[in-house]
Amino acid sequence: MVTIEMLDTAIKVATGFLLGSVLLYLYLRRSGVVAQRNRDDLDRRRLLLQQVSDQVGKVHHVYQQYLSLVVEYSRMGVNWPEYRRKELRKKTEELVAVFQELNAAQATLLLLGEKKLERALRIYGARIVAMRRLVSAEKLEFSGDELNELDDNKKEIQGLREAFYDSLSDRFMTSRQAA
Repeated sequence: MVTIEMLDTAIKVATGFLLGSVLLYLYLRRSGVVAQRNRDDLDRRRLLLQQVSDQVGKVHHVYQQYLSLVVEYSRMGVNWPEYRRKELRKKTEELVAVFQELNAAQATLLLLGEKKLERALRIYGARIVAMRRLVSAEKLEFSGDELNELDDNKKEIQGLREAFYDSLSDRFMTSRQAA
């Protein structure tokens, strides 16, 4: 027959099973929330990295337009028409204005803890500024050294941009794989 000891043991086993089930449910539920929160954080990080990429893309687009005018100007020199000089002045002002996007991208990278990317972006911007300082719509012609410096700056800026996007792509893919 069933004794009190057997009944007591059955109640203890059932209570332990019930308590274990409840704790397991709570653990799985909590870990699911934590995992979801991590996924949300990674999604937010990827979104911000995409935003940085868009901002740098805007700056580079204006820089490319500016660069095409600079190259044309460096070739034509004194014979360059005044309306094209005005266009260069306007594009220079637009380049200065779009640097707000670059500053915002740098701030975003710092907030994300991406100091190396921010530094690469800062160097990229500094080279564009050096190029802008080298060229003035009031200058009548360029010396051979200045033309060489323009070419060197152009190549360096392109290399800096490619290196930045390679690093950004790596960081983006790393955050994507973590999700």
